[in-house]
Amino acid sequence: MTPNAPLEGPPSAFVQEADCAEQVVVLKVRVPGRTSFVVVGATRSMAAAGLLSSDVRKATWGGKLPAGFARQRAREDALEGTRVLAIGPSEVFIDQQGASRVLRVEGRRVIVTDAPLPPSLPAFVDLDEQAREALEARGRELAEALAGTAIEERRIELQRTLDKAKIRIERRREAIRTDLAKIAEADKMASQASWLIAEAKRAPRGAKKLVVTDWSTGEPIPLEVPLDPSKSASEQVEAIFKRAKRLRLGGRVASDRLTQTETQLAAVLDVRERLGGASTLPELEALALEAKRSAPRDVTLPQAGITTGAAGAKAKLPTGRSPYRTFVARSGKKLLVGKGAADNDALTLKIARPHDLWLHAKDRTGAHVIVSLEKGQTCPAEDLVDAALLAAHFSDARDERAVDVQYTSRRYLRKPKGSPPGFVIVDREKVLALRVDTDAVRLLLEREDF
Repeated sequence: MTPNAPLEGPPSAFVQEADCAEQVVVLKVRVPGRTSFVVVGATRSMAAAGLLSSDVRKATWGGKLPAGFARQRAREDALEGTRVLAIGPSEVFIDQQGASRVLRVEGRRVIVTDAPLPPSLPAFVDLDEQAREALEARGRELAEALAGTAIEERRIELQRTLDKAKIRIERRREAIRTDLAKIAEADKMASQASWLIAEAKRAPRGAKKLVVTDWSTGEPIPLEVPLDPSKSASEQVEAIFKRAKRLRLGGRVASDRLTQTETQLAAVLDVRERLGGASTLPELEALALEAKRSAPRDVTLPQAGITTGAAGAKAKLPTGRSPYRTFVARSGKKLLVGKGAADNDALTLKIARPHDLWLHAKDRTGAHVIVSLEKGQTCPAEDLVDAALLAAHFSDARDERAVDVQYTSRRYLRKPKGSPPGFVIVDREKVLALRVDTDAVRLLLEREDF
């Protein structure tokens, strides 16, 4: 038989469905009285073809393909409607529109190419129970190996992600420590105010430095301060103290940020260490989410699969950019904030789902905020407050201590024809009288998910 010779016989072993990734192909095959799953695939340690029961497939992979494997839709469409002819040790022979072809492993990829059907292989439709049991054992071994590969590759991927997060956090920690050192220096300079002010008044125009004696420790310590000769000494000393005051005002914030940064670093390192002990994909994903909640600004998770809806889809404007910014609430929930008037329309009218929660500073110009909810779910009070804080902050009421924030389900919004960008009519609104907590706003802004 030549590779392109038409095949004869009744249309049996019909492929009803194909699930394909680069490393594995699964064919749902129907023969009279039986449905079988034929699998061919490869890992670093093995390449094989066999049979795979639906129970083993579900228990081992949790779905049609191992988690994280990218689907190849075009190949799936091409393989549906073919016929399985025979199964070899690491290849599956098929009839594709009357031509004999083979799915075989090359490297760690499954490829489809022309090939004649070897006469030594038993026809798939004629397999006896003993042969089927051997093929099922081989298929189960391959499925477990592929699952192990998916776990290990995901583990390595997450380890790299956390290594990058560690570097980011350590850099931020050093920057904050540098700021605190400057604050300490400013405090020291402020303690020398009396000597500097007095000497500055006596300094001649064009002086390049001030030299005074610091007696604050009880011992004489020479102190030299460089000056710009084009400016008066008194003006420059006054500027030094103003800067010192600004730095001292930021001292508490910097100390809080340092504590938060060290906590985030410890959490990321802890998750990084525990990744090695995770033995299943759900365990790895739980650890990944834990790291993300601990340091949302620094941990950018590589996607293990495709998500949909307002919480997962990075919907884009025609220009290719995202119309919203993403912040992480204290609970870990993602809060979406429109970037501008046209972006508000895109976020609210095209991305948000009918059951998602919409918020906006009442009677103000500002951003639309979306909280993704499941059908029938009520927004937790903590998430509602965090979303309201963002709605108030990204509005022209930003500097006010008390702001009314309106909220309702997305389904109760409508946009009149011809209305300006960002304008919507709200039905069934509720209003939250929000007292703005500036510390809570600051923490939310620091938890932006880039």
